[in-house]
Amino acid sequence: MIKAEKICKNYGDLNVLDNLDLHVKSGQFCIITGPSGTGKSTLLNVLSGLDTFDAGRLYLMDKEIKNISHKEMSLLRRKYIGFIFQSYNLISSKNSMENVALPLKYNRIKYFHRRSAAINALEKMGLGDKLYHYPHQLSGGQQQRVAVARALVTRPRILFCDEPTGNLDKESAEMVMKGILSLRDGGSAIVMITHDNSLLKYADCNYVLKDGKLQ
Repeated sequence: MIKAEKICKNYGDLNVLDNLDLHVKSGQFCIITGPSGTGKSTLLNVLSGLDTFDAGRLYLMDKEIKNISHKEMSLLRRKYIGFIFQSYNLISSKNSMENVALPLKYNRIKYFHRRSAAINALEKMGLGDKLYHYPHQLSGGQQQRVAVARALVTRPRILFCDEPTGNLDKESAEMVMKGILSLRDGGSAIVMITHDNSLLKYADCNYVLKDGKLQ
């Protein structure tokens, strides 16, 4: 599902990723930890195709992405990839249900089905009473759960997560992890970066990013 081989990423003289290898199979949950400033977010952006890399090979869904067009990459993301990042990226003019249903709209799912799926995803995140609330009417933790529901609603084959529980209380974090694990159990490949070592118990494999390599 995800195969990175000898990936290098440099910022001037700084080697952020140095001949890095990572393979994540279908149904595998991989957690990456490490001190702040070691390049974890850069790694996640590279693996997901949101950022470029200087050398190496990267395959997503068995497709090498180094030289594919922007249109092909956008289609690959829309069909197969989900994201949970630290920034919520909710659309302020849309309510919770509309924000969660948006990726289904892009995938041309009919209105009734995407509405039903969005409601179900929000209920799983404990937000069944916030369907028609707009982002400014929600707390930071609630906005994060809306963003998680939006990422999970398409049942992506690959999910990338950047500190998905960082702004959540224990109960909300458990809801989020339950949703993520349901994807893993359904055969999705998941890569998460986190500072929360209590989440390591959920992982099938875990690495520390240090000196540009996974250890």
